[in-house]
Amino acid sequence: LYTRAANASKDEMKTIAELFGAHHRAAAQSLTGLLGRKAPTARNEKFYAAQSAKAGEGSAKELAAHMASLENALVATHINVLSQLRGIDGASLVASIIPIEARQAAVLVQMSGSSSLDDIMALDAEASIDPETYPA
Repeated sequence: LYTRAANASKDEMKTIAELFGAHHRAAAQSLTGLLGRKAPTARNEKFYAAQSAKAGEGSAKELAAHMASLENALVATHINVLSQLRGIDGASLVASIIPIEARQAAVLVQMSGSSSLDDIMALDAEASIDPETYPA
C-alpha cells in the first residue's frame, strides 16, 4: 500500500511513503524470520483490494489521512494480538513494532492537516483490523 502511495505522490509524501513502506517490509521480514515456514508468503488480497484505491489516489493530505488511519488500525490490531501471544520472542517483536506504527500515524496525521484528537488517538476496539473480515 505504501508503494501505491509513493507512486501516487511527490515531494514530502513520496519520501514518507517510501520510508514507512520500508519500515513495514522490515517488520514483515522480522515476523517471517520468527515464524519460519508457518509465515504467510503473500499479501492479504482482500485487505489490499479494500485499501489500495485510497492508497493510490488523492491529494497528499488525503493520502496521509488514509495511511494514518491504517497505521492506527495496525497499532490497535497489534495491541490486540500482543495480549494473545504466549511466547516471549513473538511478544517482544510485536511490542517493538507498535511504537513505530504509532509514530508513523502521528506523522501522517500531522501531514493530513488534522488536529482532531480522534484522528491522533484512534485506538479504540473498532480500529482493529478484523481477522473475520480479512482472513489470512
